[in-house]
Amino acid sequence: MKKNIMSAAVAASLLGASAANAVFVNSEGHGQALIYPYYTVEGGHDTYINLVNTTNETKAVKVRFVEAMNSQEVLDFNLYLSPQDHWSAVVFADGEGASIRTADTSCTVPNTLAAAAEGTPGATVPFRNFTYQTDAAPFTGVDRTREGYVEVIEMGVLEAAVDQAAALHANGVPGDCSVLVGNWRAGGKWTADRNDGLGVPTGGLYGYGVLINVNEGTNATYDAVALDDFVSSLDLAAVPIHFAPGTVDPGLVDATPVAQVLDSTTGLGVVTSSFTDGIDAVSAVIMHSAIMNDYVLEPTIAAGTDWVVTFPTKKNYVNGVPTALEPFTEIWDGDTATACEAMGITYYDREERTLSPDPLDFSPAPPGPAAFALCHEANVLTFNESDVLAPSSRVKQNLAVDYDNGWLELGFTGVGRTLTSDEGDVYNGLPTVGFAVQKYVNGTLDNGVLSNYAGVVQHKNRRLITSGPRSEERRVGKECRSRWS
Repeated sequence: MKKNIMSAAVAASLLGASAANAVFVNSEGHGQALIYPYYTVEGGHDTYINLVNTTNETKAVKVRFVEAMNSQEVLDFNLYLSPQDHWSAVVFADGEGASIRTADTSCTVPNTLAAAAEGTPGATVPFRNFTYQTDAAPFTGVDRTREGYVEVIEMGVLEAAVDQAAALHANGVPGDCSVLVGNWRAGGKWTADRNDGLGVPTGGLYGYGVLINVNEGTNATYDAVALDDFVSSLDLAAVPIHFAPGTVDPGLVDATPVAQVLDSTTGLGVVTSSFTDGIDAVSAVIMHSAIMNDYVLEPTIAAGTDWVVTFPTKKNYVNGVPTALEPFTEIWDGDTATACEAMGITYYDREERTLSPDPLDFSPAPPGPAAFALCHEANVLTFNESDVLAPSSRVKQNLAVDYDNGWLELGFTGVGRTLTSDEGDVYNGLPTVGFAVQKYVNGTLDNGVLSNYAGVVQHKNRRLITSGPRSEERRVGKECRSRWS
């Protein structure tokens, strides 16, 4: 038994130690890029985004909010974090759309968002609907900004003393944010050379989101998914990816085009795969053949469960192409505002019972239900109209189940649902992140206090890789498993 445990430990340590040439999901929760699977302002929710720099370095970071239907940018800005800095902001309903506000003084560009003093919020900045105006008229409003997800990408480390001093806090306020703003204005040094005085990203960022509904008295907190070595620290040709605010750069496409995963399903050990494009490497490290989680609908406590299922790289495979690029199968249709992917579903109650149709039936067979599909980039799956997150009809998909409590497996494999590396490794399924939110409603206590509760349960994943010709790195992972087993 100890030898098997040692085998897993060695494989895990290999993933952390040898992944310096490849992008990987850091199981320790920190990295160079973070994906927050969901934000919402629907149904009275506010979403708090928190970001922490755990290092002694001054970081240049891109913060990008994208809407849920097609991952179109609704707001982004540059954030400059001094050593050990913590930044937070709230996304809230503002008329028909969503807006952001922060009481944090950390330097942003534009700097109107940042607070001028501790505890005094900066300006409210509305989210924008400019990027999806080519879709059909019903889908062009600012209401589409009310749900989405968040990308945070480290662009580099500030090495110039004057820039470090500008971001460094003293008595709760940065030294002089106008220095960093000026670097981006006409004649500023970053307009001439955007990487002037910056070193390559080094990681050490972590983040989490908080979904709060004050009226219901609930709070659900989730961790951001951390991608490390997004820019390879061992690549001598690597450069910072520092870009101006107001641009769509950098993005997940700028990742190191090499992926590294620990494949525990088929026994391959640590698998390193090269790709032509960085977006494929990001897709590979979050590629799953299925996700699994609980659902709770217990009527005695008015329980409900919603799942968030987000495909953060999907737009790169379905937008502006005549046919969808693998691993996705349907292009974005601006007339219907959909790009649907059919899913396989298996669910059980807590006593192992499951439902399946009887294959022995008279002909003609009754018409079956329409194929279950998720059609957007950040989706909310509800169970028996539970609506825990009050999702809009834009992203909601309801699943009718016969059991009050149980667990479900959502399968992603199928024709075209593969991603193949340069070495011939075949990753099966779809790139996904997400979680489940469970809510229990106990009503109001005698003293008038609400006794409602909410919590997050992370999805569990299956991985299915067919390995191509073994490279030396693959053999190392396999040999270590054999040596300790």
